[in-house]
Amino acid sequence: MVRQGSFHLISYTRKFMATGLCAALACLAGRAAGEAVALPVDAATTINGIELACTGVGQTRDEARWRAYPIRVEFSNARNEYLVGGAVTLRDAAGRELLSASCDAPWILLRLPKGAYRVEGRILGSAATGRSAPFLSPAAGQARVVLQFPDA
Repeated sequence: MVRQGSFHLISYTRKFMATGLCAALACLAGRAAGEAVALPVDAATTINGIELACTGVGQTRDEARWRAYPIRVEFSNARNEYLVGGAVTLRDAAGRELLSASCDAPWILLRLPKGAYRVEGRILGSAATGRSAPFLSPAAGQARVVLQFPDA
């Protein structure tokens, strides 16, 4: 009897762990119930094979490692003041969603292959109107894509 009870407990535990693992993997892929993946601040993350980072506050924003990302998406208000709590959806030239991520800092950095993209942004918890912008990933240097939210 104890062995059978233990077996059921182990079986349910394995099933729960497998479900949790699948949910965690879906979250990393930006697919957890339509929610954006929350990026850690000042750390590189990879979603769907795309390296990105959330940064832009304090002294860490001046670190050389951030200049190596070809794209810097910035969130600002009408007075050109940085905003935090932004979320983006990145699409390729054909309109396919590549990733969806949120950032508790004013910059989302992207390491993308050369090409054309569109970024759609919003400020989480705000009634501010969403913004979008097309951009090209440069062959060299860093391009700034500024999403300005005048009503934020």
